[in-house]
Amino acid sequence: MIELNRITDKNDARLNQIIDLYISAFPQEERRDLNQLRRLIEQADNMYLSAIEADNTLCGFFIYWDMDGFYYMEHLAVFPEMRNMKIGQQVLDYVATHLAGTRILEVEPTTDEMTTRRVNYYSRNGYHIVDKSYMQPSYRPGEEDFPLWIMSNNNTEDLSAQIELIKEKVYRGNYALLK
Repeated sequence: MIELNRITDKNDARLNQIIDLYISAFPQEERRDLNQLRRLIEQADNMYLSAIEADNTLCGFFIYWDMDGFYYMEHLAVFPEMRNMKIGQQVLDYVATHLAGTRILEVEPTTDEMTTRRVNYYSRNGYHIVDKSYMQPSYRPGEEDFPLWIMSNNNTEDLSAQIELIKEKVYRGNYALLK
């Protein structure tokens, strides 16, 4: 059984391992500057960076944002040696139970076996593609936006407004923390 333990201190001993996984699991255009991430941990009350732990062992991390009316699931990663142990499944089960309402996430378009497997994985867990034209804003000013798909557990009439809120609060609103 996993536990999600929120990290609120940029000096947390688990953070170095999480950052190593963050760098290896996500391409640069899909992750934020590390100094910015450390500042967000302490300053963004609506961002939850949680260590995924089982039997006092760090298994990965999960980042989500409480957007006051819906949740944006930003990153989920499990250490390679712990994959295929249903850890990600347990996180999604936890999310389904504890984060009631609409949940939104981004995925890479299906261009190969891995991206297809990822979309299918989320589909099996109750998510479906709601936008294939989405452009993820850059985590850094001046860099190009990046094409991703939006998946959600609900069909929502507010999707455009929710996406704009994500763009403003998760991406552009945190540029000042890059210094």
